[in-house]
Amino acid sequence: MYAKYATGENMVFVDIKKLPIIKKKVRKLEDQNEYESCCLWKDATLNLKGRDIDAATEAKHRLEERQRAEVEEKKEKEIQWETRFYHENGECWVYDEPLLKHISAVKH
Repeated sequence: MYAKYATGENMVFVDIKKLPIIKKKVRKLEDQNEYESCCLWKDATLNLKGRDIDAATEAKHRLEERQRAEVEEKKEKEIQWETRFYHENGECWVYDEPLLKHISAVKH
């Protein structure tokens, strides 16, 4: 990744080829909420791993259609969307627990 400064100078920002591969830590699917990312995308992910692009695309399409239908249903029933981890600040969404808080907790 390169950084381009206002002066026009380009420099290496991060050389991703030199970064170590760190396996992400994720709870088992059965321990996750149905709306957590891994659960929502499990069919698309499984098909991508199996190199079945058409099935992955179909799984993605089904998920997106389901999400659109849920948004429409909430709108019709005038149900307010409640967030768990973010709050609205003007036109932006702000994470309730800043990353620095997590990093400092891990270091201690």
